[in-house]
Amino acid sequence: MSYATGPTHSARRAAPLVLALGIALLSGCSGDEGSAEAAPSSSAPTSSAPTSSAETSTPASSAPASDAAAESESETVSVTEGEMFIDLSEDSYSAGTYTFEVTNAGDMPHDFVVEQAGEDVAGTEVLQPGESTTLEVELAPGDYVFYCSVGAHRAAGMEVPVTVGA
Repeated sequence: MSYATGPTHSARRAAPLVLALGIALLSGCSGDEGSAEAAPSSSAPTSSAPTSSAETSTPASSAPASDAAAESESETVSVTEGEMFIDLSEDSYSAGTYTFEVTNAGDMPHDFVVEQAGEDVAGTEVLQPGESTTLEVELAPGDYVFYCSVGAHRAAGMEVPVTVGA
């Protein structure tokens, strides 16, 4: 019986290490990304994202002033995200409705969040590498920041300041 306890005992001691290593490899850089930092940006599909692939958000304070602009102007903007960059197909914005077509062209998970005055206005779910989604947002005149809320990506440069004109 001593021959059965030797290898089995060693395998039992190594199993947690192998499991931890496997989890670390599967999660890549996302070890700290699934925590509270990603939650405010609508990254949880069951709690705040609608069943369709688009999400609509309108800042309450600007809806009446921008109704005419929203009816006359609806524009699609391509957003490409990768490791520590966000590329936008537009560099000039005026008040109105925008459909952001967001593509994660990187090797790590990313999301796309629209912030105004320190408050998140809208955001996508976390996109895995190669995934895409759309996000419809009503932009009122003012200053915004488009950023990735995953982990420390924003601090590493994944943010773009944007000014929306009248």
